[in-house]
Amino acid sequence: MCMKKILLLHGWDFRDYTKLTRSKNPWHNDIKFINALKKEYEVYQLTFPGFCGEKEPKEAWTLDDYALYVNSYIRTSNIKFDYILGYSFGGAVAIRYNILFNNFQKLILVAPAITRNTNRSIKFIPTPEILKPLRKVVKDLYLKYIIKNEFMINGTRFLNDSYQNIVRVDLINDIQYIKPYNLKIIYGTEDNAVNPNLVYENVPKEYKKRIFFIKGADHDLVNNYAKDIVSIISK
Repeated sequence: MCMKKILLLHGWDFRDYTKLTRSKNPWHNDIKFINALKKEYEVYQLTFPGFCGEKEPKEAWTLDDYALYVNSYIRTSNIKFDYILGYSFGGAVAIRYNILFNNFQKLILVAPAITRNTNRSIKFIPTPEILKPLRKVVKDLYLKYIIKNEFMINGTRFLNDSYQNIVRVDLINDIQYIKPYNLKIIYGTEDNAVNPNLVYENVPKEYKKRIFFIKGADHDLVNNYAKDIVSIISK
């Protein structure tokens, strides 16, 4: 029996910024999850630029650029994937890919960064156009040395600028453009990196049935709850 094919889109993890990361694999910390998936599916993995030694573009990317990258990979690989699984940031990319290219793959979003806890966001005073370069410098310094954001501390210019482009993108309204039957969303009840309750409260009723919660799991749920996730996917 032929296994169904699943493409994995990884999250945004500063531990994967280095080219020394084992086997250029951004899932190297999630072996339990990968092994559990491989028992049920034919697994393919895509590594985004800047991670695990993958070459970086000269200019920062937006979420749509990452979606274009996924589309290019799928087209050149000539593989017909049955599912796209996006974890955290990878879930956000999967949503944009689905919308931009009107594809028919089923989406599995694990702890997707659809919307975040905006109460913790830093509000900046509107800045005149001429002062925007200075505003960016101040914001970078604030995130690195006051907040001590590890994503910013460890990143290259490409990664840092791309991170700031995508980290506050809100996709809550984008969900409605994906067919409910093509979607499964999996969150941990203790996820404090993104805001699963805010997602559940703000999606239309037919999408609430497509959201599954794993009790006790936090944002880093793929290893500790690998069997639970695979069970939800398989059903």
